[in-house]
Amino acid sequence: MNLLTKYKKTGAVVMRIFRWDLQLHFFWGFLLTLLGVFWEPLYASGVVVTIVKEFLDLWSKKEWSWGDFFCGMTGSVLGAMFLVAVCCEENLFA
Repeated sequence: MNLLTKYKKTGAVVMRIFRWDLQLHFFWGFLLTLLGVFWEPLYASGVVVTIVKEFLDLWSKKEWSWGDFFCGMTGSVLGAMFLVAVCCEENLFA
């Protein structure tokens, strides 16, 4: 098996586990949390947007998507961890 074939098979497995919509929720949560660097209330925006979106889905589609919720929350938490790691490294809190 050459490298290209292995890459294609790995990509197919990843896309089967993490669909495009789940990746979208993860990156929205991550990027919205990172925007807190520019305006502090945005630190919570990843969590707020994920919860509001799921309540709107519950209202309109009559279903709550736990996959969307967990991916959005995971993105927000990892975004916050990234910010804390970068800020502590650069002593921005001191």
